[in-house]
Amino acid sequence: MNKYTIPNLKKAMLMLRLIASAEQGLSAVQIEQQAGIARSTAFRILKTLTEDGMVDKKGTLFYAGPGLWEMGLMALRKSQLRELALPILQRLTAQTGLTSHLAVPSGWHSLILEVCDSAEPIRVASRPGSLTDLHCSATGKLFLAFCYADRLEDFCREVYPQRRTENTKTTLEEFRQLVHDVRQRGYAIDEQEYHPHVRCMAAPVRDIRGQVVAAVGVTAPISAFTTDRFDEISRAVTTAAQELSSKIGHK
Repeated sequence: MNKYTIPNLKKAMLMLRLIASAEQGLSAVQIEQQAGIARSTAFRILKTLTEDGMVDKKGTLFYAGPGLWEMGLMALRKSQLRELALPILQRLTAQTGLTSHLAVPSGWHSLILEVCDSAEPIRVASRPGSLTDLHCSATGKLFLAFCYADRLEDFCREVYPQRRTENTKTTLEEFRQLVHDVRQRGYAIDEQEYHPHVRCMAAPVRDIRGQVVAAVGVTAPISAFTTDRFDEISRAVTTAAQELSSKIGHK
């Protein structure tokens, strides 16, 4: 080992890589075993990473935290996913006249990576780098249905979902129905649940393994995104998400 190397820093980076690559999370014992790190050292490192938001603990499992996503946002903007998504978002916005966006799951949130604004003078979409709620944003509901469907009770217990509008769903039973509806349709709708008078729709982006790793969505005031456009827009959003899925290896 180089004399200038800091051993515990290398251990922390190894642990971060292990946690970030484990979509279903890792327990402290699994991290210790896979990293080959003593329990006391691993405990102190995990405690530090969790306090700094680099790691997110849900129950007994550890996941990549929002701090890790935020720190890597500039790199993510230049990553293959963002580069491949941008022309697709631009076409989606041109086709629908609505603001489009790309998001990825980040702990108990949806992280907006890229936004392509419409010509609509009223800006209603979250900005790149924003964290949005899982239970009432379209991309968040999509991730709740496809990434966290087996952890709804944990979500309710740890997040205490808040009511943002009179349409916001906040109970476990409502989330179970939400999961069923999203999986049946193949896309998610925010029906004025995050902001009043704003409607959103999102479809899943799948990787080479078929797992949902991102979402493509559109956002607009209800005056522009009317209910009679649901079929048209759902086809456009789903097609855009499928195109991006294909570009990252999904068959």
